[in-house]
Amino acid sequence: MHLTLMRHGEPIRGDLDALDPGLADGGWAQARRTAPFVLARGVDRLYCSPQRRARETAQVIGDALGLAPIENDGLVEFDHGTPYVHYDDGQASVWRHYDAGDLSPWGLTAEAFHARIRNTIDRLAQHHPGERVLAVCHGGVINAWTCQVLGTPERIQVMDPSYASLHRYDLDGGRWRLQSLNETAPVDLDR
Repeated sequence: MHLTLMRHGEPIRGDLDALDPGLADGGWAQARRTAPFVLARGVDRLYCSPQRRARETAQVIGDALGLAPIENDGLVEFDHGTPYVHYDDGQASVWRHYDAGDLSPWGLTAEAFHARIRNTIDRLAQHHPGERVLAVCHGGVINAWTCQVLGTPERIQVMDPSYASLHRYDLDGGRWRLQSLNETAPVDLDR
């Protein structure tokens, strides 16, 4: 299986009561810029988190691919069901927990989050051997999976994934291999 995890585009910010923000204008543009790169590589199956920012990103990609996104609850972010707080929105105390590997402010343990991500990706691999699967999800999901592939499951963060970035992994002989991290589409500076 060839797995690409894609982070959603930039979400709407500032509404601290929002549980599930959609994409900001910039997020829609990021998804549109990334779509040709995804199309060029080819995708057999398209999955997404049911959270709005991921669904909207997946819809743009799905339209380009001619595939309908399949929602998968296992791809939700650790903040699912809690008020959305952007990393840069001044809620430093909650993000200090995340930076320290503590997901308790979101009602989770790192172990439970890792297990959910592992189980979800294992099921995708079982259902789609040899296929090219794209899953539109979240930065925490990408970080958790990357930590597992790198053999550091005690960690939950190794990078800051860019919006609409691509992260590629291959399953070969029962072992996952990291192919690339944080690929992004170039910005058209002539506009």
